[in-house]
Amino acid sequence: MAWVISICMLSVSMLMNVINLHSLFDHAIIVEFIVIIILSFNYKKFKRKSDPISLRNSMFLCVIVIFLIIINTWFVAYEVNIRFLTVNILGYTILRTLRMLFLSDFSTLGQLSTMELVFIKTEIAINWTGVLAAIFLILKPLVYQPFVTAFDKEKVRKLLHKYGENSLSYVALEDDKRYYFGHIVEGVIVYTITIGVAVCAGDPICDEKDMPLLITEFITYSKQNNFDICFCHTLEKYIPVYTFLGFGKTKCGEEAMFDLETYSLAGGKVAKIRNAINHASDLGITVSEYKPLEKRDRLIEQQINDVSDEWLKDKSSSELSFMLGTISLGNPMGRRYFVAYNNKKSMLGFIVFSPFAGGKGYLADITRRRNNAPIGVMEKITVEAFNKMKLEGVKWGTLGLSPLVNATDEAGVTGKLFEFIYEKLNSFYGFKGLYHYKKKYNPTVWENRYIVYYPKLFTPRIAYSIIKAQNPKGVSDFILVQLKSILMDSEQRGWKGWVHVNEAIDKYYNKK
Repeated sequence: MAWVISICMLSVSMLMNVINLHSLFDHAIIVEFIVIIILSFNYKKFKRKSDPISLRNSMFLCVIVIFLIIINTWFVAYEVNIRFLTVNILGYTILRTLRMLFLSDFSTLGQLSTMELVFIKTEIAINWTGVLAAIFLILKPLVYQPFVTAFDKEKVRKLLHKYGENSLSYVALEDDKRYYFGHIVEGVIVYTITIGVAVCAGDPICDEKDMPLLITEFITYSKQNNFDICFCHTLEKYIPVYTFLGFGKTKCGEEAMFDLETYSLAGGKVAKIRNAINHASDLGITVSEYKPLEKRDRLIEQQINDVSDEWLKDKSSSELSFMLGTISLGNPMGRRYFVAYNNKKSMLGFIVFSPFAGGKGYLADITRRRNNAPIGVMEKITVEAFNKMKLEGVKWGTLGLSPLVNATDEAGVTGKLFEFIYEKLNSFYGFKGLYHYKKKYNPTVWENRYIVYYPKLFTPRIAYSIIKAQNPKGVSDFILVQLKSILMDSEQRGWKGWVHVNEAIDKYYNKK
């Protein structure tokens, strides 16, 4: 509607300028023509429908405003004593009121005192407030839940406990999320908007039988707002539902899942993990669970934050978000915190576990350690946490997604692109290192995870929207950090390079 109004007003203005100036090439006419062309080519960006609730309220408000203006008109008519005029009193007074509204013309009111003038201007201000409020509501686009309330989060938390099967589900409670609650069925879709794409974290949180209806609602909402859709980290069992609804799919990696009832460190496949844990134990490293909901300890929390800050300084990019949780010591809810100490009671690392499947599973969501932490610290935290959860009856543990692992299982250009990224761009993100680290634990099963998208085409815009959702600074952040790293390496090589060459030559001749 705003687009239509702008086009119409610009067209009328341009026509009036042509008539008045008797020219087609005046600068004002040219500028208006260019703006009309730009708006015409960007029509799709203005396709959002008006909010039905706002439209209804605006119409109601318009009726009230018109009624008040009529009442005010009659009041003015009687006050200026024009009842005896032979003209159409209603039409005349409405005309005079409009002149007062738009032109501040008080000539028919005669001499007014200061208080009377204030009263009249206040009436005009009230009328304008009503008119502008009605226009605002009419033109307001359909933007669902522009801000999230504590009530919304509590509602999501209950849905998570009831339906949150995906290990990624708990990130729904982070502050960077928007919620689409089902109107027909009980459930919620957790998403954010980046460059015109609704990027969703995990699968819809609802009953499995209600998923097609909830996704269909979300498709309708997205079409109304001209959004594409992308669900990230979806479970393989739901792929038939997405395919039936017209989504395309691409494998995005595999998740390391552990059946805690049967998992053990026996066997040659986990020998490296056993050795690492034994090394940590020999150094006197111990693991304990910190429970902030039972008793908060400022010293422990300060050490956790210190470890986190130290870890972030060595990262190759800003802290990722959206599909990763946060430490959230101030509001832990269902999160669990396992920390490792050396024999001097200094914290070496920690892992924050997030629940899923109603507490039947836990994801190792946040894993951080000090730069000088000895080998085996993170392995010891992970295994001891899993063992404790096993005794409590927890069914599943997971180390999370290994991105792009075996993504070439999917045919097509997207699969080849993911293979190229996995093989050639490990300097930006340690895809291979992350996979081999998790593989050492010998997971019970590697479960496929997918990206599904609507319309049924994986476009560069969808790819960039996923990056943008996880890192608000985007690709430029990765590139800048990499350039900085290269420059620092170059500086070091500048004065250390010859030392390494000489050492290599000495070793060679010594062997000879």
